[in-house]
Amino acid sequence: MQTALAHGLAASGSILGNGFDLAGVTGFSRAQICCLALKGVSSGVVSFSDSPIYANETHNYFSAANIVRPACVFSPETAEHVAYAVRIFNGANCSFSVRSGGHLPVPGSNGQNGAILLVTTKLKTLDVRGKTARIGPGNIWSEVYSETDKVGKVVLGGRIGSVGVGGLILGGGISFQGPEHGFSCDTVVNFQVVTADGQIRNANASSNPGLFWALKGGSNRFGIVTAFDMRMYPLSKVTGGTITYQYSSLPMVLEKIDTVHRHLDFDSKASFFVNVVDASDVAIGQFVEVVIYYGKPSTGVPVAFQPFFNIPGIVANTVSTKSYSELVPNGREGLPLGVFSHTWRSLTYKQSGLVNKKVAEIFQEEVGKLRASKGGSVQPGVFTLAFEPYATSMLSASRRTGGNALGLDGQNGPLMIALLTYSWINQTESANRTGAVKASVGRMKRFAQAQSKHIDFVYLNAAAPDQDPFRSYGQANYQRLRGIRRKYDPEGVFSVLQAGGFHL
Repeated sequence: MQTALAHGLAASGSILGNGFDLAGVTGFSRAQICCLALKGVSSGVVSFSDSPIYANETHNYFSAANIVRPACVFSPETAEHVAYAVRIFNGANCSFSVRSGGHLPVPGSNGQNGAILLVTTKLKTLDVRGKTARIGPGNIWSEVYSETDKVGKVVLGGRIGSVGVGGLILGGGISFQGPEHGFSCDTVVNFQVVTADGQIRNANASSNPGLFWALKGGSNRFGIVTAFDMRMYPLSKVTGGTITYQYSSLPMVLEKIDTVHRHLDFDSKASFFVNVVDASDVAIGQFVEVVIYYGKPSTGVPVAFQPFFNIPGIVANTVSTKSYSELVPNGREGLPLGVFSHTWRSLTYKQSGLVNKKVAEIFQEEVGKLRASKGGSVQPGVFTLAFEPYATSMLSASRRTGGNALGLDGQNGPLMIALLTYSWINQTESANRTGAVKASVGRMKRFAQAQSKHIDFVYLNAAAPDQDPFRSYGQANYQRLRGIRRKYDPEGVFSVLQAGGFHL
């Protein structure tokens, strides 16, 4: 091992000098040499397959289908560590992946076999003492909200506490405060980012403004963000929680979704999403849940949500006045990390009660078809359809902060994202489940198109492996993103050496 380490340190010196030279270094793969070179930072930040850290980090994914066996795990503690690593990857042509929370269930998107896995676990900066919060990508949102609660403020983050900070923001980010302030990325005032040349840069409205714009929806194609500076907004107690209904209440819930969706543009404090859940295969049963948020205390049911409380068949209700950090875990936290495999796909359409109804109908029909096709031998799993509304005010708010790369505005009025997720225990059904989700969303899309309601927008954080979210941002934004990528990454470090992710 001492000989191997010597080779690694020698390689490190070469990389940081005039490039990487493998001459005289034998018996190791390129990836292994890069892993050893990373020890030039500190031996404690590199983990190999015989390490408990390696075992934990390679299984720390929302979807079991994303579990990987990388050449090593690199756990940087500072932006300088990340910059050092990028110079190594660049100089040595090492394949690498970056993982924040690991919530995107697209195999290979945030980790790949044989590549170096850079995890942001130790990039845990969390400072809420000023007007803005500085947040490292290694945090999850429940950790962030615990701190912002202490100062009576909030940042626009995820609605599920276990989701990581980095991926959500870089993909746009939908939050409960969206109707007031836009997407999560719209509230970032500065990105600290390591670019392809191994430099640590600030991207904001005055410094690297093009890169600033691109990172608001451009995902991981431009660099590795090591800190997000986000606006904080005053927030004390909120009213919210989850209303759970019998499955038979679904038709009435669908009717009220449209009613409440229309109301969001008249009350920007109100936000909600709906999950239709069929978990019969794991003995949990079928149910519908509505997760509501109202951005201030309420002595009674907020007017915006009264229609949901008029529906019969309520079996549980956690709605009350509480702190924000208490609210978010009461939203649907999803399934245990690394136990189930997941595949999902979404579509976007203009607000329409008719399309909502048809989408739910297709969901039920296609789940039934899948079960029938397996002859009763379907693997245990969970089928979920989520309705996630966009208020017109949320889309318009983006313009007030200089815009983002997503290409949405308020011209089409309120929009709806329908997200279909199949989750299962046995990974061998991956192709079957992915195909079933694709067929279902295909039917939904054709119906929405027939009603002139479909919008050609793919939300990156709810995209399937074969979808192309960047092109859905519109041709002008797509070409602008590509131009910015070429400027900051002319050699393609984050589009060639970086494994996985959506191509730009």
